[in-house]
Amino acid sequence: MLNKAQRLNKHGSFSYVYRKGTRLSETDVVLIFTPARSVRVGFSVSNKVGKAVVRNKVKRRLRASVANRLYALSGCQAVVVANPSAADKPYDVLDSELLRLFERAGLIK
Repeated sequence: MLNKAQRLNKHGSFSYVYRKGTRLSETDVVLIFTPARSVRVGFSVSNKVGKAVVRNKVKRRLRASVANRLYALSGCQAVVVANPSAADKPYDVLDSELLRLFERAGLIK
């Protein structure tokens, strides 16, 4: 579980990351990040992914994946965006894609 201090939850924070951030993508997940002193992560799953139950399931899987790697991340503000194809993927696939994105971004210590 991400602590309150480790979450992006304000519209302005998301807007800043979208505007100033670097974007990397895989098949099912997109990572947008900017350097920062501490780690803060937000999640975005649009209506295109599915109805509320499906969106919440995808968001839970992405949150769990980030929470498992939080200790290894260097300082950044990041937004993890799920593509519509993420709705059908199991946790292992989403987890491995997110790990590849963090490695490509150089955010893993």
